[in-house]
Amino acid sequence: MKGTFSLRSLLPRTPKAVSVVQEVADISPQFSEIYKQASQAELYGLGEIAGVGFRKSLEYLIKDYCTAQNPDKEEDIKKRPIAQVIEAFVSNENVKQCAKRAIWLGNDETHYVRKWEGKDIKDLKLLIQITVNWIQQEVITKKLLEDMQ
Repeated sequence: MKGTFSLRSLLPRTPKAVSVVQEVADISPQFSEIYKQASQAELYGLGEIAGVGFRKSLEYLIKDYCTAQNPDKEEDIKKRPIAQVIEAFVSNENVKQCAKRAIWLGNDETHYVRKWEGKDIKDLKLLIQITVNWIQQEVITKKLLEDMQ
């Protein structure tokens, strides 16, 4: 039999690990780890699992971020549903609005019926990245202002 053959995939493969900015990794090491694992799941073609991982990573990020800003409220933050945490403890309006929307899309990744038709894991990842960027900017700004009084 003659013919042309091509290699479509080669396993095992190790996806390139995504990086999380240091300012955010310092606030939430667990977010960093879960986000990296969700990214690897997506790269392995496990999109249905990856979405759940991204949603979980966001919950850790927001709760750890709020705990860092309100250490005396740690137990309250841990116990509350994430939507309540965002409303009660996130004062940065950019973080609040992006995180809320990311949670909405993340919930779609975990429920049987989607509420946000036309939105998918790419939109969820974009909202998480924007949330991370706003948190990073806040941390860097605070540090610079403290260093340059």
